[in-house]
Amino acid sequence: MRRESSARGGHEEGVVRDPEVGLCASCRHARTVDTPRSRFWLCARSATDPRYPKYPRLPVLECPGYEPAEAETPGGKPGVAAD
Repeated sequence: MRRESSARGGHEEGVVRDPEVGLCASCRHARTVDTPRSRFWLCARSATDPRYPKYPRLPVLECPGYEPAEAETPGGKPGVAAD
């Protein structure tokens, strides 16, 4: 995996994304839908905002709705990812 620019044009420290998926891999609004043959990335924002496609074309390199998912701490609670 490699680092990519964020939707805002800079780099987000500590966020590593899957280059085949892009921003969706670390977005709090993304969900995976697995079938016997494929994996699809569903954008939950599409349920309330028509600007977002339900299943965006990958890789998503820019998205105004991108919000990083909360990292989990070793205790399993949301928090800040360790460096």
